[in-house]
Amino acid sequence: MIMKKTLPLLLGLLLTTGLFAQKNDTIVHRTHEFGAHVGATTGIGLSYRYWPTKLGMQFTLLPIRNADITFISLGITGLYTFYDSEHVRFFGYVGNTLMVNNWRENDQYNPNTNTYTKGSYTHNTRYNAGFGPGFGFGSRVRFNLMVGYGFYDIGGEFNMLPTGEIGLYFRL
Repeated sequence: MIMKKTLPLLLGLLLTTGLFAQKNDTIVHRTHEFGAHVGATTGIGLSYRYWPTKLGMQFTLLPIRNADITFISLGITGLYTFYDSEHVRFFGYVGNTLMVNNWRENDQYNPNTNTYTKGSYTHNTRYNAGFGPGFGFGSRVRFNLMVGYGFYDIGGEFNMLPTGEIGLYFRL
C-alpha cells in the first residue's frame, strides 16, 4: 500500500526535477555600478563604475568640509576584465587618487580669560597611484577586493608599498 503511493510520487519528482535543472547560459552584462569604495590608490568615497566592454573606468569622490577640516579624495581608475561570469569577475586595475587635507591645529582655550584662540591651518596634498589584480563576488550586489602595489605621495615623501582596496557595488 505504501508502495502504491510512493511510486507515483517518486516518478512525479523525477520528471519535474528535469524541468528545473536546465542551465541558463545567458549572462546579463551590467555596465553601470554604483557603490562605496575605500582604497589608498583608487580613492575613498562614493564610486561609479562604467564597464561596457572588457575595458572600464571607475570614478570615486568624497568631499568633506566644515569650519575646521577639509578632506577631498578624488580617484580615477582604469579597469580591464580577464574573466567575467554572473557571480565572479577577475580583473586588473591601474588607479590613481588625489587626496587633499586641510585642518586646523593648536586651537587653545584659556579658562582664566574665557577666550578661545584659533590655531593655524595645516595643508597636505598627496597623489597616489597603484596597480594590481582585483576580484568581484556576487551577482546584483558585488563585493570587490583589489590588491597590488602602490606608489604613495608621489612628488612628496615618496613610498612604494603593497596596497589593498575594497568596494561594495550595486550593479544596474
